[in-house]
Parts: sequence; structure tokens; C-alpha cells
Amino acid sequence: MTAVLAGDIGGTHARFARALPGPGRVELVDRAAYPVPGSASLGALVRRYLDEHPGPADAAAIGVAAPLVGGRAAPINLPWAVSEDELRDAIGHPGAHLVNDLLANAWGIGELGPEALAELQPDRIGLGGNRAVCSAGTGLGIAGLIPAGTGWTPFASEGGHVDFGPRDEREDALLLWLRARHPEWGHVSAERVASGLGLRAIHDFVVDTGRAALGPALRAAFADGDAGRALADAALAGTDASAIEALDLFTRAYGAVAGNVALMLLSTGGIYLGGGIAPRILPLLERGGFLDAFHAKGRYGGLLEQMAVRVILDDDCALRGAARYALTRLTEDA
Repeated sequence: MTAVLAGDIGGTHARFARALPGPGRVELVDRAAYPVPGSASLGALVRRYLDEHPGPADAAAIGVAAPLVGGRAAPINLPWAVSEDELRDAIGHPGAHLVNDLLANAWGIGELGPEALAELQPDRIGLGGNRAVCSAGTGLGIAGLIPAGTGWTPFASEGGHVDFGPRDEREDALLLWLRARHPEWGHVSAERVASGLGLRAIHDFVVDTGRAALGPALRAAFADGDAGRALADAALAGTDASAIEALDLFTRAYGAVAGNVALMLLSTGGIYLGGGIAPRILPLLERGGFLDAFHAKGRYGGLLEQMAVRVILDDDCALRGAARYALTRLTEDA
């Protein structure tokens, strides 16, 4: 039986599955997840998976959050460098590929049914065209898809590291605060604001500059676990003024970045919001601040009001995309 290995490597967990070829969407089986901290290497994780889930791996594609050059990368959120050579050694043959994590997300778009998407704004263009993926998670990832035949050809980028562009006095103040707090950064990127790490920085800014006070319940929630989740929960429940202010600033900044991406890639085929944050704060995105900022592009605001904006609800989108990439390469290399 032909099967390929798919992987999605994040700073916290490495997720793997086998994918089986067939009509329609890719089928994932033998799923497993392993902690990345404390692991020896990507090769060691792949070998562990294959030992625990024996079976064929006629090709492999692993998504990592880094630009890949010559089949190698040194991801900033992983404890080790990665290479296609070690991946080939782990699976025992040359049919192994590393792909940018947002490229894997872009490949995964075609694997999603309507139930895996939430529509923030309907498609009012109806002409197809380029698509864009803008994913806020631990970091900020951006990719695109170009129409090709009856489908789309995905491509990767490192657009999350472009300069953050403030749009009003509040965002001007945030930029100046971040520069003063972190002179070692060299510049303040979009990722420093529109990401999970950015959300916590925004909240620190809100409290530090006296825009809102941190309440005792949220302070206790920070001590107990995931600060980003605690902030989102408090903002959704309306129980903490500092969380409400931080999430309002965050959603508007994220909308502005997504609008920039939509213009840069002319995504008349729609823009897709990936990553773990958008599904978690979907009710906040639906309240209007995100789309207000998305549309606020002066003379081109009318164009952006017509583009489809969709939230990816399927946490396995990148894993499905890596699987589809591996199956495509297996067919092309046959």
C-alpha cells in the first residue's frame, strides 16, 4: 500500500500522520504528537514515529516555520536546525521534503470543506484569482496561491517580518513603546504585534501605559497557565478591561496586516486566516474591528470590501497540506 508521511513541526509539538492516496481529500491515519522541547532532532522525532507506527513512507513532507535554503533551515522557534538530508536518513530513501509551514497551510486550503471554514466576509467578486493565507499563531506567517489550470499553485514567503505600520495614535504609541522596550530587535515587525507573542506584548503596553488596569482574576489566570488563552477568554467574557483593550488593539492590527497582504497579493480569490488565534477569538473578529481595519486602505477600500475573508477552523490544515504536497511530489517523481 502506498502511503506518505506528513509532519507539522511547531515550537511546542511535532505532529505526524500517514496520508493515503485516493479520490477527493487526503485521508490522514496513524496520527501522533510529540513534545519538541527536550527532543534531540527532527530525525529523532521521525524515527520515533516510524518505530511506534510501522508502515510505508514512500515520500515525506514536513512543515517547519522557517525559510528553507538548499533543503536546510535554522528555525528560530526550534531547538535545532533541520535538513532534508536527516529526513532522508530517517525514512531510509531520498523522497523527503521540508516545506515552509505556511506553504503547507496553503497546500491544505484545497483539502478543506465548507465546514472547516468560517466566513467573515463573503466573496463579492466571483472571479477567482490569487489567494492569500495570513496566519497568526505563535508567530505570523504569510503565503499565497496563484491560479494554475483548474487549481492553485502555492508559494511561501516571510511576509510576517515586514515592518509593522501603525495607523493611528494608539498604534503609534505602541510602536514607540516596543522600540524603547526592545532596542535589540532592530525593527518592529508585523509579527511582533499580530501574533501570540505580540498579543502578550500589546497587553503589557496597555497596562504599562495606564490605558487599562490588570484585574486580579486575569493576573491569577496568567500565573496558572497560557497567558494568550487567558487574555482571549477574559476579552470574550468581558471580565477584564485590560484584556478587552488588548484584544481590540490586536484584532485591528491583525486586520490591517491582512489587508496589506490582500493588496500585495491581490487576493481576489480570497484571504484565509490560519493559525490558532483566529478560531479562538472568532466572536471578536466578527464584531467588526478586524474588518474595519482590513478595509481601511484609502482608495482601495472598496476592492477589499469585495474580497472573501475566511477563518480556517481545521487545526490539521498544515498537516493535510504537507500530506498533499508529499503525494503530489510522489506522483511527479514517479
